[in-house]
Amino acid sequence: MGMTLPSWWQSVILVLLFILVVPLIGQTWIAGILLVIISIYLLYITLSPFLPVALFTLGSLTFLGILPCFVLVTTVALVTTGIVLFQIYPKKPHFYGLFLVSGLLVSSLIMLYMNHVSIVTVLMGVTVAVMLRSILGESAEETMIEILGVAMAMLLIEDLQFHATLIIVLFAMVISFGFGYFAYRFKTADLPGLFSAALIGIILIIFADIRWFILMLCFFMVGSLASRYRIDYKKTLHVEQEKGGARGYLNVFANGIVAAAAAVGYGVFGSPVFVAVYIGSIASATADTIAGEIGVCSSNPRLITNLKRVPKGTNGGITLLGEAAGLGGSALIAGIALVLGIASVPLCIACIIAGFIGTNVDSLIGVLLENRGLTRNAGTNYLSTLIGGVSCAVIYLSMGAFFS
Repeated sequence: MGMTLPSWWQSVILVLLFILVVPLIGQTWIAGILLVIISIYLLYITLSPFLPVALFTLGSLTFLGILPCFVLVTTVALVTTGIVLFQIYPKKPHFYGLFLVSGLLVSSLIMLYMNHVSIVTVLMGVTVAVMLRSILGESAEETMIEILGVAMAMLLIEDLQFHATLIIVLFAMVISFGFGYFAYRFKTADLPGLFSAALIGIILIIFADIRWFILMLCFFMVGSLASRYRIDYKKTLHVEQEKGGARGYLNVFANGIVAAAAAVGYGVFGSPVFVAVYIGSIASATADTIAGEIGVCSSNPRLITNLKRVPKGTNGGITLLGEAAGLGGSALIAGIALVLGIASVPLCIACIIAGFIGTNVDSLIGVLLENRGLTRNAGTNYLSTLIGGVSCAVIYLSMGAFFS
């Protein structure tokens, strides 16, 4: 953290006093001013601007009435819990489990102390705090990012005013972290990937239902199997997935952020358009993964923009086998969605088409943007899933208008 031991303990004591006093104040703007004063004092004793700047920002947002006191206090408590645990317990895999449990306990106590029950907001805050801690390091700069990230995530959920029962929240936690843990143990996800996938899973289950999570799980399973297809041959071409195919947080978010946003939209508004966006984005991600992993093993790839032959593994190269595999992957997701009762037959048709569009858009973006250094693989995947999801919604709505 860039602090001496005395200044570190002073910071913790100040934060603890702040957490205890703020709920008794009763005025949001006073709490904001108090945190601003604390941030200035921390700057004086630590001579590091990063943590004070983060606290100053939160204090200012609270003073302006943008950040609720509950979000402010819980954010500060969660990040402080992580810092204290890190000082006591080394940053190893077991640390994150302890941080998760402690974060939930601390947040629950704050809910009781402030008489403000907001289970979904708390769960999101704790999950984001642990996830960011696994992605970032322990320096003051990274702690600043963690504080602001947790606060903004909690503010978003709090503003949505979306409520779920304790049973659903606990179910979402057990299922999401359970599958995330097994993915980590079987080396299909690294540690940040575990918490990132758990966050996506919690959002899907709470804002939609378990069927949406199952469909996403199918994508990850199919993707993991596809990454192992002829893995030895791919190694000779140097096109195998990094980390043995274990998914990191960038891969998880690139392929799942559109789906998570669609789930939130569906939970808040209930529109079937968000179902189409969700299924279309999953179909695009699946189609692109399968097309890339299988197509790279095919002979005579051609560049999608001019159909000239290119070496195997060239970004933007397509093959007939890859195109067929991508179409099959899109159809697989559509079929599973139909069986699960998420999609109707017309929506499945739109899903298949959108998935095929998404995987080819991925190849186009690879040639036009990624090869020129304007985006990276994660950005390419995000854009392709976004276009695939939107395409599915447009096609589905167009089909409804045509046949009505």
